[in-house]
Amino acid sequence: MQSDADKLVRQSLHIPRREARRWLHVPIEQEDLVADGALGLVRAAKRFDPRRGIPFSAFALLYVRGAILETIRSRTRRNVLADGAFAQVVSIDETHDDGELAREPVDPKPSPAEMVVHYDQLRLIAGIPAKERYVLLRTQVDGAPAEEVADELGVSVDRVYALASNGSRRLQRRAA
Repeated sequence: MQSDADKLVRQSLHIPRREARRWLHVPIEQEDLVADGALGLVRAAKRFDPRRGIPFSAFALLYVRGAILETIRSRTRRNVLADGAFAQVVSIDETHDDGELAREPVDPKPSPAEMVVHYDQLRLIAGIPAKERYVLLRTQVDGAPAEEVADELGVSVDRVYALASNGSRRLQRRAA
């Protein structure tokens, strides 16, 4: 016999997959995000109280989104230079070459060669107009929807798309 929490989880397994799709731009495996979102779904099912009058899908979405965001934040370090920012995903190797689990995580600091690459990328980004840079960073790095960025800048959504397109072309020309 299934418990109520098991039924709720089975009926709502689409929620973690749908929420993980919002993070396609993040270089983390989608299945990892879905799995962490499913753990959030289980937590939500255990804490759900139908007497409150809230639909389970709305209640569970907050737990699923929180679990996915927690995963992304735990694997992302933000590097900031001047007024531009970019996110760099840092993976931590959990095993040694001999297959034994590591006692301490690998130092996530970039190597000197990686630092040169990052500074070159920052110089490229710093060389484009401020609005284009802001739009690219907010939409591509932070994952903010165009509507939100349009509200922040006080422009139309179409203008946000145009700024992102122009900024991308500038970056491509400067990188070539």
